[in-house]
Amino acid sequence: MTLPRIISASRRTDLPAFHAEWFMQCIRAGGCTYPHPFRRGTACAVDLSPGAVAGLVFWTRHARPLLRHLDELDRMGYRYYFLYTLTGYPRRLERRCPTRREAVRTIRELSARIGRDRVSWRYDPVLLDAELTPAWHAATFERLAADLAPHVDRVIVSVADPYRKTLAALRAGGTPDPSFDVAAYTDTLAELARLAAGQGLPIQSCAEAAFVPGMEPGGCVDAARMERTGGRRASRALHRLRPGCLCTVSTDIGTNDTCAFGCRYCYATANPDRARAAIAGQRAAARAQHCLRGAVAPEHRIQRRS
Repeated sequence: MTLPRIISASRRTDLPAFHAEWFMQCIRAGGCTYPHPFRRGTACAVDLSPGAVAGLVFWTRHARPLLRHLDELDRMGYRYYFLYTLTGYPRRLERRCPTRREAVRTIRELSARIGRDRVSWRYDPVLLDAELTPAWHAATFERLAADLAPHVDRVIVSVADPYRKTLAALRAGGTPDPSFDVAAYTDTLAELARLAAGQGLPIQSCAEAAFVPGMEPGGCVDAARMERTGGRRASRALHRLRPGCLCTVSTDIGTNDTCAFGCRYCYATANPDRARAAIAGQRAAARAQHCLRGAVAPEHRIQRRS
């Protein structure tokens, strides 16, 4: 028996913020295709019919464009939960993200609509530099935790990874010397755990090897959680996307270089200005993601994924 799949939407782009209409067209069509992230010229086809989907995991900084479609998803029998990123970082790092006030307002509205057990806050990535000191993180996290604790089921934290693309973007944006000192990050995470406990907010690490008192490691895509919140039974096997990752297997339907928020530490979008122009011109869906009922470039070889 083939179990239904969890659909990740998406680690590679902010699908709710920029591609909500494309996503809903694909849901109505019963499937989508998208370019394979590592095999140039290959498109992946994914069955999105209700019976094939155990649940949907939405990764976002701005869920508002998708909110008006939640009733339709409910009527069609889909279950889902949200992983909502909010860091409060300065504009030099997050050039076009919603403001803290707007993000908090949307999280509260979403939580009231679907229940706090289906909304998690991501304080991710934790990045240290000359401005973003451990004291800065403690003060910012404490304010955000006070705003969000009644409206989310947990907070998930993860340390920034020094990918080559990330380091180049940080230097270009005026952050020439980010710190990746393990001890400093461990102490910072321990302080965040203490502050979260003070708000009665469970805290979970994402793909972090170091043990931090008061912080449990966990998976962001979690088949057990999906089932607890009404989703269908899915595989409990681990995906192992990177060292320390405890996510269960899922199919991600997003595409790199299609998010226009312009976060300097992003590993998925190399050129946010190009992504922004594509989105504004309604070219992102045609270039990067297609409904099954739409056209697929003839040079793409289709690889089907359940």
